Order: sequence, then structure tokens, then C-alpha cells
Amino acid sequence: MFNQETLDVVTHSAFFDVEAARAQRLSLDQPPQMPIGDAVRVATRETGSGTSWLSGFWRCLNGPGKLSAAEYFYYKLYENQYDDEARVRFVGKTAQARMHKACCDTRWFAVATDKLLFLSMMRGAGIPVPETLAVFDATGRRTHAHMISSVDGMMAFLNNPRSYPLFAKPIDGMYSIGAFAMTDGGHGMAHVPGAGNVSVREIADYMQKLGSDGYLLQRTLLPATVLADAFGGALATVRFLVLNGKAGPKIESAVIKIPKKGSIADNYWRDGNMLGALDADSGQITRVVAGSGATLSEVSHHPDTEAALIGLQLPDWHAARAMCERAAGTLPGLGTQSWDIALTPKGPVVMEVNWGGDLNLHQLAHGRGALTATFALRVLRRDLDDRGVRSLERVLHPIQARPSSWRPVAGRRRSSSVPTLAAARTVRRSVGAGLRAPLQARCDPTR
Repeated sequence: MFNQETLDVVTHSAFFDVEAARAQRLSLDQPPQMPIGDAVRVATRETGSGTSWLSGFWRCLNGPGKLSAAEYFYYKLYENQYDDEARVRFVGKTAQARMHKACCDTRWFAVATDKLLFLSMMRGAGIPVPETLAVFDATGRRTHAHMISSVDGMMAFLNNPRSYPLFAKPIDGMYSIGAFAMTDGGHGMAHVPGAGNVSVREIADYMQKLGSDGYLLQRTLLPATVLADAFGGALATVRFLVLNGKAGPKIESAVIKIPKKGSIADNYWRDGNMLGALDADSGQITRVVAGSGATLSEVSHHPDTEAALIGLQLPDWHAARAMCERAAGTLPGLGTQSWDIALTPKGPVVMEVNWGGDLNLHQLAHGRGALTATFALRVLRRDLDDRGVRSLERVLHPIQARPSSWRPVAGRRRSSSVPTLAAARTVRRSVGAGLRAPLQARCDPTR
């Protein structure tokens, strides 16, 4: 029941800032950024040397994973736990995109990028997905059994107490940008966790402006009891990395995105959220991390509940694995897939799929590069009969292996992942400054 006594408590406009949401989306589409000078000083202090890590640094920038300078420090690859072979198996965001595109049929991208199309396909395959309460699209381009096509209609829906609780997200959204929950509403207001009581007019206007392809409103899911107790009641999802070849789908890696209490979503970029590495066979958490760069650290207990995380057994694990593989088999044109599956009191529920998907989640959680022998071989085999095989081989083949006479083709744009002379000079200057300057500075990747 909506609390009318708190109607005067309204959101700060920053929570529903359309331009800020678009800027965040653009930022997350890029490789991570951080002040290189600060990162060099941290690496110098933690290794006790300003030069011992440089050879590994250059190998990563020039290797098959094409890490950027910031990504090298993002994963703290200067640490002694990594040898040269382990370092070059880390994949940067630029190379990741090329690998995924090389082994995926672009004709299948729409199933992954349009959430409404994806849900329709999953329901047709008999795979559990969240209940759709409404679809909001003021452009009139879509039809749906629960379509709302005007701002006034959306306001009427939000004024109905029976609509709650719900979760709203853009149909073409990524990274949970523009996603938010609503627990109850009425009398022209709706309660949005993290924002307070918000005018339904403001909410409807925000969805119309940000959701160019429409908004999806779904019934809120609850986490399984064991996960609610451990994570403080927030919904956590398992991220499966699936390689889909001629022999069928195979789960390559699995992590669980662990939200802090009160987080809007479990995405790792949100402050305070964590990542748990999973044993893909048993479903047990083997390692948990938080942060990135200089703040990257291992976590043993949840900060809100103090529940032990290492060794925690996820419920319905084998059912979740089987559901993921079954769902992945419905998308044969996508050679690499990333699935988000929620573990609820009623069993596993498929949330969404990404073609390819970000590999940083697996690399951070497991502390190892995604370019395993299995990954490389499966991707190559999936692509052997396709036109993109040569481009994929160029990605996997280190630059050092090119003949000394190799030169860029005239007019060809250089990859931004290949270190330029200017970038080399910047790092060398930073190393010199790190050796001379006091070493108190810390690297903050969020700046």
C-alpha cells in the first residue's frame, strides 16, 4: 500500500537525468579509463621497481588480447602472481569486440539487442522469463498485448496500485542504464528505491525520452532464500559465457554478480557491487572481488550481511546450467553468448542474453585471462567456414610474430589498441615521474 504521508518526499532530478544516462552508456562502451601517471606510481610502489613490469606491459599491449595501457593497470597485471603467458591471455575491450563479431552472424544480433523480441523467442521455446506487465512505446511502431502508447496511458498504469512491484528497463538497453525498480504507487506518485517518491509524470517523460525503442516493465523477481540471506535481499544474476559451435553450446565460464544492499542492479560498474567466480561444475563461489585497478581486492564476506561468500553453494545450479545450454541452442548464429540467469524461489529464470558480452567480468572474478586454449580453439573452429576467419586469426596472432618487413596498408586506419609513439612516450614519461616523485598517490579508476 502506497504511503500517502510521504508524498512530499520527491526525487532529486539527477536520478532521472536523460543526458547523464546517455553519457554513462557511451563511457561503458569504451575500454576503462584511468590516470596512467597515477597507475604507474602505484605499480612502482607495489612491485618495488619502476621497470621490472615494463616488458610484461608491452607484451600485453602488443599481444593477442590488445590491452590498452589503462586495461593493463585495470587488471593489476604487474603483480607477481602473473607470468608472461598468463598476462597475454587477458583480452581488452577492442579485441573482444573483434573476436565476438568474427564468430557471430550479424543477422542474429537483433534477438540479443531487442529485449522484447528476445522474450518472445524464449517464451516460444518454453524457457522461463520474467512476467511482462506492460510495454511502453509512444512512437506507435510496436504492437503488444500489453502495449501503452502514450504518456497519459503510462501515467494511468503507474497510478494503479496493482501494477506494483515492477522493474523498468529500456528495450534496447545495456549495462542497466535507465533501469529502475518501483515498489508501489498511486495519487500521482510512485516509490522508486534510491530516489524516493517520484511524480509519475516525471517517470513517464523520462522513459519516453530515454527509451527510443520503448520501455519494458516486468514483475519484480525475488532471489532464492539462500541468496537473499547472503546478499541482503537484492537480486543477483549468474553470468554464463557460452561458446556455441557445431557441437552445440558449451559453458566456458560462469560468475555471479553480487549487489550491495540497495543497489539498483547487480552490474559490476555500480558502486559497491562485487563479482564472484564460480566453479562451473558445482556452482560454488571460489573467489570474490571488488573494485578495479589500484582498488581491486578480494572479498571474503558480504559487507552488508557479513555472510561468508567463499564456498557458498548456489541453489538449483544444475537446472540453471541446463536451462542456459538449452536457451543458447536456440541462437545457433551467435558463436559467443553471455546469459544472465536469476535464481529465484521458483527456480532459474532467464533475464537476457548478449551476443558476445564483456569478458572483463570473467577475467576480474577468476583472476585469469579469457583467452584460454578452449576459448581460442572453439572460436576459431566456429569461424573456420565463415568469411571472417582471417580477421580472427589476425586478432589472435601477436604483433611480434609479424615479419620485420610488415607495414600498414596505405590508407588503412590503425587500430586504436596498437600503442602509438605518442602513447609510448607518455608511459615512459610517467615511469620517469614515478621514479622521481613521492609514491603516495593512489590510482582511482573511477575518476
